[in-house]
Amino acid sequence: MIRTLIFLLIIITNNNFAQNSDSLKINKFSFKSTLLSSVIPGSGQVHNNIIRSNTTKNRLWWKLPLIYGGLGTTLYLINFNNQEFNSIKNERLNRIDGNSPIYYAQYSENQLKEIQDEYRRLRDLSVISLIGIYFLQVIDANVESHLFLFDISDNLTFRIKPSYQINNYYKNSFSTQFSLNIKIKKQKENFYFF
Repeated sequence: MIRTLIFLLIIITNNNFAQNSDSLKINKFSFKSTLLSSVIPGSGQVHNNIIRSNTTKNRLWWKLPLIYGGLGTTLYLINFNNQEFNSIKNERLNRIDGNSPIYYAQYSENQLKEIQDEYRRLRDLSVISLIGIYFLQVIDANVESHLFLFDISDNLTFRIKPSYQINNYYKNSFSTQFSLNIKIKKQKENFYFF
C-alpha cells in the first residue's frame, strides 16, 4: 500500500513540472477570468476583451446587458413571487385563526392553498434560474478565455490518411487502419497579460 502511494505521488509530482511557461500563463489568465466573473458577474467577459484579437469585429461588452438583465429579472421574479407567497400565506393564517377574509375574499381555503403552492413553485424556479444564469456566465468567461488563447495559426497541421495492412497471421485477411499525423511547428509567441 505504501509503495502504491509513493508511486502515485511520484507520478503526480512529475506531471506538475511538465508544463511549460506558456501553458501556465494561459491557465493563469483563464483562472483570473473565471475568478473575476465569480466575484463580479460579467467582469470575466470584460477581462477577456484584453486578449481579443484585433481582427475580431465584435466587442465582448454586449454580454453585460444580457448577464445583468437576466440576473435582475430573476431577482425581481424572486421578490415578486415571495411577496405573493407571503401575502397568501398570511391570508390563510388569518382565516385559520377565525378572522374574516381581507384581500382574497373570492377564493376558498383550498384555492388559496393551491395558489400559495404555485407561488412557492415559481419562487423556487426563479432561484434555480438565478443560480443557473450566474454559473452560466462564469462558465462562459472560462470557455471564452480558453477559446481566445487557443492556437489557430497555420503552424498546426492535421492529416488523416487511411491505410490497410495485410495480416500475416491469417491467410486472406487484412486490417484497416487510420493513421493520424499531427505536425506542430514551434513558434515563439508573445502573450501580453495585463
